[in-house]
Amino acid sequence: MDLKDLARSGEREGNATAAPAKPPRPAGPPGVKWIVVESRLLGGEQLLVVFEKKHLKEARKAHPGKVIYFPPEIEELRRHKEAPDYPKFLKSVHLVKKKFGGWIVPSDSPLARRLDPPKGSRTRGSRTQARRKGGDNHAHAKPAGRTTRP
Repeated sequence: MDLKDLARSGEREGNATAAPAKPPRPAGPPGVKWIVVESRLLGGEQLLVVFEKKHLKEARKAHPGKVIYFPPEIEELRRHKEAPDYPKFLKSVHLVKKKFGGWIVPSDSPLARRLDPPKGSRTRGSRTQARRKGGDNHAHAKPAGRTTRP
């Protein structure tokens, strides 16, 4: 059973908590699959804005080598427009997308991963402290000795 089936079953059973289905809002202008944008902040480099994922392969084929953005990514970048060093920030993000691909995930999204180490994980600082206490033997090999078998 997928999510659509689950939602339908809730509607059939008269589940009052099931939200009515909203019609999807159009991602871009009617009939437009993607647009090519020339960015002033990126030194005139052209980027590709694809309005729906179903057009991604076609857009890539039509414009090979262009960095691809989806509208939610553009919205996320615009959220930071007032940052003091926005042009540098935008160039850095664009360079990462250009080099490694991938997608910009909003920081408030459940899909976003935190880059902070989780509590209780071993970080560089805790390793140094452990070494001072006599623990953590990374990069400090013990002299080889004879191994005996029972």
